[in-house]
Amino acid sequence: MQTMIEKRGGGAPANKLLKRKLYGFTLAEVLITLGVIGIVAAMTLPALINKAQKMILKNQFKKTYSTLTQVINKSVADLGFVPACNYTIKGDPSSVSGVKGNADLSDCIVLNETFLKNLNIIQKCKGNGYQKGCIPKYKGFEEIQKENNPDLSDDEALEAIQGYNGFSSSNILNRNEIFVLADGNILISHNSSFQSNIFAFDINGKKGPNKWGYDVFSFWLGNTGKSGLILLGGTYSVEKGGKTTRQMIKDLYDDRK
Repeated sequence: MQTMIEKRGGGAPANKLLKRKLYGFTLAEVLITLGVIGIVAAMTLPALINKAQKMILKNQFKKTYSTLTQVINKSVADLGFVPACNYTIKGDPSSVSGVKGNADLSDCIVLNETFLKNLNIIQKCKGNGYQKGCIPKYKGFEEIQKENNPDLSDDEALEAIQGYNGFSSSNILNRNEIFVLADGNILISHNSSFQSNIFAFDINGKKGPNKWGYDVFSFWLGNTGKSGLILLGGTYSVEKGGKTTRQMIKDLYDDRK
């Protein structure tokens, strides 16, 4: 018996039309497609993740820089005068062209106390910060020097960081004063007692990567003689791929233009 389709003008039988409708991709084709997608994802995802992480850290740095600047301004306002706890500088925070002079110790003592009061500190470690759980294990500047210059001896690496050896591994982990803030961020003194004219800050606390130039940055105070105290970025050692604090601040100023 002929089907209605055959009677109305020929064409393929109904069972052949049904087979055409059931036609799809073979298992091999599906596997090949998934393989291509996997290769593309493997090539692009790390770059995307890295870019996202850098953007997150950049925003955290911006927030930290703003918060610390506000704390300094409030401390000066609370004192009613501008303490000479700074280095004399030329230029602005984004492009320092010269540094001279040391901070006045007596003024620093006054500013230090007020500065710390204006931070929301929940934990303090006066020495042995690593053993007491205030900080993760950071690399010291001498370790970074050796990584960047493998031919250096231990003594040569220590000599290379003269002037800022307060951030050597031994000092950071065992000697320096550490403050943990309510938001988890960490303030690291350059000496056994806090000095507001030079310090380091971990902008996301114990959360990684805990690397200099990524989420750990050094700061110091300067004064142009015009605008009072200014939070400046150091150009100290950073781990491979990281940025100095001064570079980070410059990026912030560039974004505003």
